[in-house]
Amino acid sequence: MDPGSVQQQPIFTAATAYRAPGTRRQEALCRLFAEALGVDRVGLDDSFFDLGGQSLNGVRLINLIAKELGRELSIDELFDYPTVAELDDYLRD
Repeated sequence: MDPGSVQQQPIFTAATAYRAPGTRRQEALCRLFAEALGVDRVGLDDSFFDLGGQSLNGVRLINLIAKELGRELSIDELFDYPTVAELDDYLRD
């Protein structure tokens, strides 16, 4: 590597086309995912982990969800339901 070059951070992108939220809870989850990940926009089918999520910002997301939506989640549940759509369905049950 050239000593004068700057190493850039990886850019994570969605694997699917953007699908907009349709309910207030989906809108909140999309916003909370984006906040925890430091990205501009998250759609219903975007995976938390495909967008660069890992355990530290996963814990941040879990705390944001608990504070705003009043639902306690574990990191295992985030791994089981990594998209907004999947998590929304899970929270509905």
